Amino acid sequence: MLVSQKLLLNLTKFLEWHVMISFKKLIRGKTGRYYLLLLYLAGVTGFVVGSLLFWGPIRWTVDYFQEEGASEETESFVIKVFIVIILLLAGAISFFISRRYWESEKKSKKWMIYVPTLFFVGVIFLWMNPQLTPGRGMRTENISLARISFVFGPYPSKEQIIQLKKENYTGIISLLHPAVVPFEPKLIYEEDAAAKEAGIEVIHAPMMPWVSQNISSLETIKKLLVEGKGKYYVHCYLGKDRVNVVRRIIESQNVAVDASHVSTYRTLNEINNFAEGPLFYLGKAVYLLPHPSEEECLGYLLSGYAKYVVSLIDNKNFENLEITKNDSALYSAYAMGFNHHPFDLVHFDYIKLNEILDSVNFLPKPLALLVKTTRAVETGMLVQAIKSTFAINRLKIENIFKPGKIERMYPNIFYGNVPDVQQRKELFLNGIQNLIFLSAKTNPAQIGNDSGIKTHFLKDNGKLDSLLFNGTWYLCGATLEQAAKRFSY
Repeated sequence: MLVSQKLLLNLTKFLEWHVMISFKKLIRGKTGRYYLLLLYLAGVTGFVVGSLLFWGPIRWTVDYFQEEGASEETESFVIKVFIVIILLLAGAISFFISRRYWESEKKSKKWMIYVPTLFFVGVIFLWMNPQLTPGRGMRTENISLARISFVFGPYPSKEQIIQLKKENYTGIISLLHPAVVPFEPKLIYEEDAAAKEAGIEVIHAPMMPWVSQNISSLETIKKLLVEGKGKYYVHCYLGKDRVNVVRRIIESQNVAVDASHVSTYRTLNEINNFAEGPLFYLGKAVYLLPHPSEEECLGYLLSGYAKYVVSLIDNKNFENLEITKNDSALYSAYAMGFNHHPFDLVHFDYIKLNEILDSVNFLPKPLALLVKTTRAVETGMLVQAIKSTFAINRLKIENIFKPGKIERMYPNIFYGNVPDVQQRKELFLNGIQNLIFLSAKTNPAQIGNDSGIKTHFLKDNGKLDSLLFNGTWYLCGATLEQAAKRFSY
């Protein structure tokens, strides 16, 4: 045992030595230095180009599309295009400078590194002095006030703080957090100094992207809602995620809010994946999400887009129970509607899924359904089942036939009498894509196909489980008992 431990220790030391020597050779070699310079310049130029585009073209373009009433998908596509442009520009500029630097023999070639670095420092300076960046103007509007009201926006400059005092604001609520270095500690200090000089109170309710660490700050806001009077200006850095979280909490208390200059919150249409898997749009403003990280939860759920959250995570083990317990406490603290309907994805119960969908049908939208991960194979079954259900206008379908003449077997499958031509048309118009005759005695020539609905004639007694995952169906031509035997579930 001792010999093996010594061998393992010696092997580890040898590997560490070998890696270190290889790294030093790489650094000393021209190729290694070239790639290090390229990497450095890519980071510097990417930060500079991204910041400049964010302050100008990106903001102008997004504002334009919002004013024109463009869809969220369009805005998301435009932002992705700008991201590609930033990557291409940063890559091209850094590659060009790196090549020119190594090919040049002039002593002045060091300026090829100094100039991008100076731009980088300048952009850092602008980020630390938000009043100097473009589009940071703070508009104020006359609104009808209750006992207490709030105006939301980005970080205010010294001049804007003085203006707030002149307009008889009671105080400023700052959501900046001293742990967000290097920018926010400096901004907090400057804001406190400017507010003290102007004679206006600053209430600190520091918030981080980690939602569980913001509970005490939320309590500060809620206490102010109960005890405070007057008009308050609420801000974070950009007037976006953190501000929108507080804004939603305050609006849930029916307090007067002026949010005319709050940045639009992020939507679930802007992102394709969370850390635990892809997102799925199911229809009817309902999304299926993997359980979000705290940053994802703050940015895409709690900041105002989602109106309700329903967890489908089952109660199989202690870990899942803890997740649900923490979620319940978290969404309650943030005044977000939350329900838990445990659903076992492995032992798929279509009847229970139907009951869950019926119970959430009238909840506020947009609505987020949560599962532990969307990478599981069973997620596809869940997505197809819910999409098929949402494609159906259940109430209208049930009214096509007389009471007792139609039965909903599964979320996407109905059973009933053989429909006539008009009834087939109405089934199709209300979401039924396929009609199945279970009896081999049915003559296809007598049915016709003039309603738009796809008609199928079965000649065997095989299982129909595949229908549960694909499309919407109406079964007829046999008894309900005979139809039920065609399914394993």
